[in-house]
Amino acid sequence: MGDPDLTVERVLNPELRAWVLAELRYPVLAINTGDGAPSQSVMWFDLDPDEPDVILMNTKVQRLKYRQLQRDPNVSVLFENGMDWTAMRGTATMDATYQPALDHIQALARRYGSDPSRFEGQDRVIIRIKVDKVIRHD
Repeated sequence: MGDPDLTVERVLNPELRAWVLAELRYPVLAINTGDGAPSQSVMWFDLDPDEPDVILMNTKVQRLKYRQLQRDPNVSVLFENGMDWTAMRGTATMDATYQPALDHIQALARRYGSDPSRFEGQDRVIIRIKVDKVIRHD
C-alpha cells in the first residue's frame, strides 16, 4: 500500500528540472556523518546543463562536509514549496579543479544575489550529485 500523494521516479525529468529552476530555491543537502547521524546544510545549487540527472553544488575544502563526502558520497537533496516537496537521492563526486570551482561558486553567488568577489582565493570544489531516485509529494 502506497501514499497516493507520493510519486517515485528514477530520473530528474524535464518537468522537474523546470520546477526546481522556476524560482530561486534553497535546497537542503543531507549527508552522512562519521557517527551515522545525518548532517544537513542549506545550499545554493544549479543543474548541470549537459547531464540531466546531475545537481551542482559547491563547498570549501576546509569544511567538514568536504571530508564527510569523501568518506561517504551518498546524499539526499530536498527542495520544498510549502507542503509540496521533492527529495532526490544520489551519489556525490567532487571536482577540485581550482578555477572551474571558483567560477562556479561566483556564478552561484551572482544568481543568489551575493558578491562574487568574496570567494576570491578560496579552495573550493564542485559537488556533482548524480540523482538516482526522486520522491515527490504534491
